[in-house]
Amino acid sequence: MIETQEMESLISIGELSRLTGITTHTLRVWEKRYGSPCSQRLPSGHRRYLKEDIPRLRAVSKALESGYRASKVVPGTLEELHGLMGLKHLIDKYPKSDQEKTSNQLIIDSWISFIHDFHDDCLLQSFHQKWNQLGPLNFIVHLMAPFIEEIGKAWELEELTISQEHFATECIVSFLTNKWRQLNIRKEGWTILMATLPGETQLLGMLMATVIASLSGGKVIFLGPNTPLEDVVLTSKKQQPRLICFSISCILNPLETEEKIYQIKNDLKNKISIVCGGKGAPKNLPNINRIEDFSLFNKWLEEFESNLRVSK
Repeated sequence: MIETQEMESLISIGELSRLTGITTHTLRVWEKRYGSPCSQRLPSGHRRYLKEDIPRLRAVSKALESGYRASKVVPGTLEELHGLMGLKHLIDKYPKSDQEKTSNQLIIDSWISFIHDFHDDCLLQSFHQKWNQLGPLNFIVHLMAPFIEEIGKAWELEELTISQEHFATECIVSFLTNKWRQLNIRKEGWTILMATLPGETQLLGMLMATVIASLSGGKVIFLGPNTPLEDVVLTSKKQQPRLICFSISCILNPLETEEKIYQIKNDLKNKISIVCGGKGAPKNLPNINRIEDFSLFNKWLEEFESNLRVSK
């Protein structure tokens, strides 16, 4: 039983949020992920937090503003945080890219909050704002890709329900589909085929890659998830794309993935370039290009398009 004197040293999460400037959602995520701040449960079942933790959490907030990652500072003691923040000129010394990472993380945290509250209007409005502010490539690389990864982690840790994860996915699919189609309007010339393999149900990685592909001069044909091999081959023979891009997640069997890629390559008689991306993309396959991330994919496409112009 918590004594009366002990009760006076405890506050609710709402009070803790107000006194530290850290949202209640973020505090809950930190507690689950890092064990800090640590709560005590009252006989009523309500959680309460120690008042004495307020200075430490304020120091955590300042450290995050200075560019430190949450995983490094949230579990830290007040003494450790003071040691990190001891130099007044720390922010000036810290690389700008890391300061931008912190800013991006705050945006992603706000998007996670919108998901928790099912605020699709706020989420989509913020998507549009950041898209216009950063441009398509930076939006995908620095915000959308990390956001999707964060959703996956939150779902695994049961910080998001299945319905919230589905809600988020629907918002992302709607937004990215609209954007790549806008970029793809009235394009002529060479063609890019965006596809997945049979059994592939993950769509978000393919949609992000499709946005990047739509920034090139090629016209995109999007086949969607779980595409039968014969349909990929048939469409390729009919549309004659110069490039086929496969998004491959880790849910597929690696050996079967390699066999299917080789089968498509052989059926097309090596006339079409093939690119594979995603966590399940096979490595070291002869004459198959494997792209590690979206920035590299964009650079690879620029070089590919340049070579097409030279070969004409």
